[in-house]
Amino acid sequence: MALRLDTAVIRGEIDNTTRDNVRGKLWLVGRDEPVIIDLRGNAWRDIAGCKVTFTNSNPSPRPAAAGLLPKQKGHVGDITASRQVEEDAEGKALYLEWFSEENGRVFIEGTDFEVSLSAWVWEMDEAQEEAQKTANLSAMRDWLAGIIQRPAPQEDDAEDDDDSEDAWENSLKQSDRLSDAHMEAIEKYGVEGLHDDRISFVMGWDHMLRGSGENEPDDDDTEGEAWKEGHEVLPDLEVIESDLDDQSFFDLLEEGEAHPLQTMAYDFVLRLLTEIKEERNENASESDGGTPLDRFLRNSMNISGKLAGALGTHDFGGSLQTGHTLAILRRCLNWANEAFGALNELMEAPEWKDRQDLLTDFRAELFAIRDGITDLRQKLREK
Repeated sequence: MALRLDTAVIRGEIDNTTRDNVRGKLWLVGRDEPVIIDLRGNAWRDIAGCKVTFTNSNPSPRPAAAGLLPKQKGHVGDITASRQVEEDAEGKALYLEWFSEENGRVFIEGTDFEVSLSAWVWEMDEAQEEAQKTANLSAMRDWLAGIIQRPAPQEDDAEDDDDSEDAWENSLKQSDRLSDAHMEAIEKYGVEGLHDDRISFVMGWDHMLRGSGENEPDDDDTEGEAWKEGHEVLPDLEVIESDLDDQSFFDLLEEGEAHPLQTMAYDFVLRLLTEIKEERNENASESDGGTPLDRFLRNSMNISGKLAGALGTHDFGGSLQTGHTLAILRRCLNWANEAFGALNELMEAPEWKDRQDLLTDFRAELFAIRDGITDLRQKLREK
């Protein structure tokens, strides 16, 4: 998983005065020597061509920083001093991301850093910035592909289908990795990513890409990428009631519609990310993933990601997929129970006493998703 450094940073410097090379140093809590950074690529337009120095007035240890190697080589990710983390915030956040050859994705995000910029040695134009952002998406996709570890495609042969316990265990481990990757993508791109093609692209879900009509981004074309800021591609998805009259769940896929349960889980996560944004940001700066809010969000995201993967294929309910889909849905039920446990803790926490109505709504929506999973399992068994 990604290494988030944030509070562990005492001070640092990032130098992009040489084109296509970002160098730097990070002084971290508990380390005598700075971490050396040497990356291929460029920062975003606001700091490309200059040197950035930053200091943290209140550094504190962070367990994730312990695993960071002293020399970081690899590719840049999104690097900017003007990332807006709150819609109504006047200030901007420092955001430094790179993809290390040894540590994978590493990032720093915060509004508490004192940032200074040198004069620009060279300037990046808008087209170059879009090309760099596209390259950063590809780097994110490559990193997530390493987490997912998709198996090589096999020739279709019903006689060779392996229905053994070991085969299902391998399949479920693959499914777990998919959920981990999906959570990483949502944590980075958040609500904005759910409204465009960035999450679908970095997850490798090319069949879900919309808007551009292409399955792959064109690195040479900086016009009209589906993930450009302000370009909303996904339509507003209406939650379909469980009573579908005479229309089968499975007929919906043939018509190109999202499965209603997948849509319901998607909308639920979208609402979580939208309505508790301030709490998420505060929690992220103080936690390494073990709070009730962390567990509630993580398990809810697991459900959404797993349903997107399991129900997003044309033949998810076919005879060769039924057992696997049932196993995935069973895991989703387990995650729903974990999410309920974390949600109950939030409802009892003093700091959430003023948001009981919202938490009650979340509880009702989670119940509806869990009931939908149970109903779908029953329908699949009856096929």
